[in-house]
Amino acid sequence: MREHHHTTREAEELEYVEEEELADYLAELAPHIGWVVILFNSLEDTVATCLRELMLHDPYQDERLDVFLAEMLFSAKSRALINLWGQTIVDCGLKTTPQQLTAIEKLLVECGKRRNEYAHADWLGLKQGQIVKVKSQSQKRGIVHRYKRFAAADVEEDVAFIEGARDTVYEFHERLLDQLYGRA
Repeated sequence: MREHHHTTREAEELEYVEEEELADYLAELAPHIGWVVILFNSLEDTVATCLRELMLHDPYQDERLDVFLAEMLFSAKSRALINLWGQTIVDCGLKTTPQQLTAIEKLLVECGKRRNEYAHADWLGLKQGQIVKVKSQSQKRGIVHRYKRFAAADVEEDVAFIEGARDTVYEFHERLLDQLYGRA
C-alpha cells in the first residue's frame, strides 16, 4: 500500500472513478475488509478477556467490569492491559522484559491504526488510481488528507497481521499467567 498525502486543494483536483469501476473495486475488497473488522473485533475481545483475567475471577464481577470495558475504546483497553501486565511483571518478578511488553504495545497500536484506516476510509469517494482517503488532519499548512491505494493482496496482509496480533496477545497473556500461577 502506498500512502499519498494531499492538501485539500490537491485532493479536489483528483478525479473520482466512474460508478461501475467503484462497484467492481468495492466488490473485490469488501469480503477482505469484512475480515479486517471481524478479526479486529476478536482482537479487542481478547484484550478485554485478558483484562478480566488479570483483575477478577468471579463471573458476577466480570459482568460489572464489562460495564466499564464497554465504554472504553480499543486504545484505552490496550493501554490498561499493557499497564496491568507491566505492574504484574514488576510486582511478581516475572521473566518478561520491558522490550517484550513494548513490542506487544506497538503491535496493538499498529492494529488500531490499520483498523481505523478501513473503518474511517471514504470508500465511496474512490479516486483515479484506486486511492482512498483514509484520514484528514489539520496541520500548520492546512488540512492534509492521507490517501492509500488498497489492493486485495494488501487487505489480506492486514487481515493476517491482525489475526497474528490476536494470537500473539493471547500467547503472551498465557505465558504471564503460567509464570504467575506456577503453571510453567
